[in-house]
Order: sequence, then structure tokens, then C-alpha cells
Amino acid sequence: MERASVERRRGRRANVKAPLLIRRFGASGLGPAMEEVVENISLAGVYFETGESSVYAPNDAVMTSVSIPEAQRREFPFTRLAGRSRVAWIKELPPGAPEGRKRFGVAIEFG
Repeated sequence: MERASVERRRGRRANVKAPLLIRRFGASGLGPAMEEVVENISLAGVYFETGESSVYAPNDAVMTSVSIPEAQRREFPFTRLAGRSRVAWIKELPPGAPEGRKRFGVAIEFG
């Protein structure tokens, strides 16, 4: 018997391509900023894809900053979201990347 997936999102998502800066918390404070591109966003969090799986781990505390491009501000009610967040999950994506590189989907939860 197949298990149906359960939708757990707390808010409506907007498919917005936007720059994302992430800084991990470490023993000596905030680490260097890493740049990613948001695939979609809600008031509860963001989703992005990356080739860097070792950089992120579930439950990592991070500081995030997302700036919504002016052309997409009608799809999302804020121009910028920034603050303390956590890595909710990381999943390896199905093959399909050029040159056989692995890609990972990463969800960040705000708050």
C-alpha cells in the first residue's frame, strides 16, 4: 500500500527567483556568507537547490537574507526577509544535472 504524502506547508508559496545569503552560526560566531538562489518562498521559509550538500545539515542555525527582485514584488508581499533561521531538510534530487553532478534541495525555515 502506497503512503500518500502530506502537505505540511504553513503558508502559500510564491515561485520567485531571488538572491539568498546564508551565514551559518559556529563556535566563533557567524561564518562567511554563502550565496544561493531561492526557487520559492513563503512567510515560513524558502527552498533552493545547490550542488553543495556538505555545507548544510538539518537543524543548522543560520542567518538568512532574501531580497525580492522588483519585477517579482507583486507575487510576494515583502521586499526583503532577513533573520535567524534553521535548515529544515536536505534531499538529494534525481539525476539530471549536467556532467552527472549531484544536486540537493534545501528547505530553510524562518524563525
